[in-house]
Amino acid sequence: MWPGGVVLLTERLDRLSRQGWDELYSWIKQVTTAGASVATVDSGKLYEPGKRVDLSDIMEMIIKGELARDESFKKASRLSASWAAKRERIGSGKEAVMTKRAPGWLRVEGEPRRFVVIEERAAVVRRIFEDTVNGIGKATIARDLNREGVKPFGRASGWHSSYIQKILKSLAVLGEFQPGKKPRDTRREAVGEAISDYYPAIIDANLHAAATVAMAGRSRRVAGRGRSLVNLFAGLARCQACGSKMTFRGKGLKLRASGKWVQEDYLICDSYQRGRGCEVGHHFNCATWQEGILDAVLIEALQDRHFASRDEVRPLEVELAEGVRRLEAAVIKRDAVLELLVETQRPEVRTMWDKLVAVVQAGEGAVDDLRKRLVAARGAVSPEEHMRRIRAMRDKLEDEDETIRFSTRSTIMAAVHELVMTMEFSADPLGVTIETTAEETVFVSLEEHGGSSGPVVTRVAAPD
Repeated sequence: MWPGGVVLLTERLDRLSRQGWDELYSWIKQVTTAGASVATVDSGKLYEPGKRVDLSDIMEMIIKGELARDESFKKASRLSASWAAKRERIGSGKEAVMTKRAPGWLRVEGEPRRFVVIEERAAVVRRIFEDTVNGIGKATIARDLNREGVKPFGRASGWHSSYIQKILKSLAVLGEFQPGKKPRDTRREAVGEAISDYYPAIIDANLHAAATVAMAGRSRRVAGRGRSLVNLFAGLARCQACGSKMTFRGKGLKLRASGKWVQEDYLICDSYQRGRGCEVGHHFNCATWQEGILDAVLIEALQDRHFASRDEVRPLEVELAEGVRRLEAAVIKRDAVLELLVETQRPEVRTMWDKLVAVVQAGEGAVDDLRKRLVAARGAVSPEEHMRRIRAMRDKLEDEDETIRFSTRSTIMAAVHELVMTMEFSADPLGVTIETTAEETVFVSLEEHGGSSGPVVTRVAAPD
């Protein structure tokens, strides 16, 4: 309850609500019931607690409340029509900038208005994408930017992983603008097709595509520096008995009988470790099984593109990525027009469909040609040389230089995650069953080698 004598003063009744007279009347009743009075300046009316509202006051509420609602509807309709007209002009190329609002790395200048790239901010965006491709998570990226004193784009006091995610998900970095609308009390929804080249592109399509692939695998991987990325199979490894994930356990440095200090790292069924029903408690030594699994998959996983010089192949990669995006857009349009053609059988729709079929066929030919050119540009080497490259990269997995070690492990992890679909660890029989995207199944086992001091990793074809 409000204390006595509280008066809510408003210029006019329609300032209280534009939802109609019934909402207006209900609101005033709630306020006066709570002990406050409502007074209007234009009519000099006073609605007090405990006093009956007479018929003339109710009629005034009806008239003014409905006029306010109609006016609000008209304004919303005009605003919606105005934005629709702007979207149409943008789509037809008649207008360059629809609103002064722009992504954080752009600003609007001049008359007619145009977008201008803020180069130092664009460089930060490019770094975010490149770090993501290199296996660094958004929380680590935000932390590094804050530690280095890089100013955030908005009014925030620092970088947050949520904003890093927003940048990585944005198509504005490619220059695309997706028109939309947001009806009151609803989520924003897309309207029409995305408009290409609306913003200045600051990220090439290839880098964007690579970051998208990296993000898709982030939930299955671990990022960071130093000892991070020690488990190259994070997110892939599962217990064959119960289907739970295999969790990593690091027991620290141990002194071997040979006098060598080694890291004792193991994979163990998460359900067993947490006492959730699984009875398979075998500890799989990470170092030992890593060697065997890499023996089984690394030749297929590490392709020429993982070794190629980015400067040499980057232009073709960009052109290919953009060609693939254009082809995918054309396929979507073609399929939509086909549905319309089936429904209407109209000749103009048939003409449109024929044109789109030709566009798709031309796009497919262009993409195939670019892929061949890219293979040639990457300089495929002989199987022997390829094996030498793989061995050299494996030697860097435990490099003393942190940067080299992290880069190598990140590259190998990404390659393995692209190839391997499932990886199941079994204690009986002891081994790991691996299914790959190449529709191949392999089984990695450990066998005691006569007279040797430890197990030897072998790779055999899994039984059908």
